[in-house]
Amino acid sequence: MLGPVHAEDIRYTAAVSTMMVADPVAAFQVVVFYPTQDPLRAWHAGPFDINASRDAAAVSGMRFPVILLSHGRQGGPMSHRMLATALAQAGFIVVLPTHVGDASGAPLAKSQAEILVNRPRQAKQALAAVLNDARFTSIADQDRIGMIGHSAGGYTALILAGAQPNFAHAAQYCASHHDPASCPTASAATTPAANVLTLANWQPDREPRLKALVLLDPLAVMFDRSSLQNIALPSLIYAPQDGSYLNQATNVDVVAAGLPQASFMPRVPGNHFVFIDPCPDAVAKLNALVCQDAPGVDRNAIHLKMTQEIIAFLQQHL
Repeated sequence: MLGPVHAEDIRYTAAVSTMMVADPVAAFQVVVFYPTQDPLRAWHAGPFDINASRDAAAVSGMRFPVILLSHGRQGGPMSHRMLATALAQAGFIVVLPTHVGDASGAPLAKSQAEILVNRPRQAKQALAAVLNDARFTSIADQDRIGMIGHSAGGYTALILAGAQPNFAHAAQYCASHHDPASCPTASAATTPAANVLTLANWQPDREPRLKALVLLDPLAVMFDRSSLQNIALPSLIYAPQDGSYLNQATNVDVVAAGLPQASFMPRVPGNHFVFIDPCPDAVAKLNALVCQDAPGVDRNAIHLKMTQEIIAFLQQHL
């Protein structure tokens, strides 16, 4: 078990900024959390409390590791705002792309195949945009880049790390199992077989600079153990105790067994959505599936512990 982060490791105030990134499909917003020494000026983004100062001056004269953080299916950057804030306070630059076509509050892509193709490209373009931005290029350490992914964000991270997807394997599984979380469709008219045809000639985007992965109950039905054997990166993997939403045997357990340098943490109380930051009351009332935990599951305490572990892991390997 990784130890807690010591108070002296939290040396900065968090800052946050946004930018728009061009894309062949649609421009998308990227949220960036980063270290500053300016006083904190908290604010609200809709229902979300943001404990990071908007557009504050970045710490100068130092280089910080960079974390690419990919949200899950129909989530968004604010799904992980608290984790990103804590990472910035600990001295990381955190890049959170909005996965257009698979994000909350926006139209879905026409097919699941589009989502699977677009996500890695969007993540890679978001990272490139931040690394080339005048505000960050002098402080971002391009030799220390890691990635965190939840659910479909875990798929995104694995693709960028070099996993070889087997979509025929996924289609065969989905054809014989009722598993809507592992086998989502963006349109009722889209079938797994159609997705396979669309994906047959796809050459996945890669990000060879990645040095470490954190995977939060990743979507991985399109991988088998052989898909993952070439990923020689330290990997921290979390799964929930309640695996009723995303079939663990077909997803996270395959990843844990297939990654050569995986550290599989004890299963976290709660279900697939416990890895999303605690929801404001206004959001929780509208989305019980994502926001409401079973009795006895303390999402705030879980996130405090996980954040400490994730920061310690990333500090060790970046």
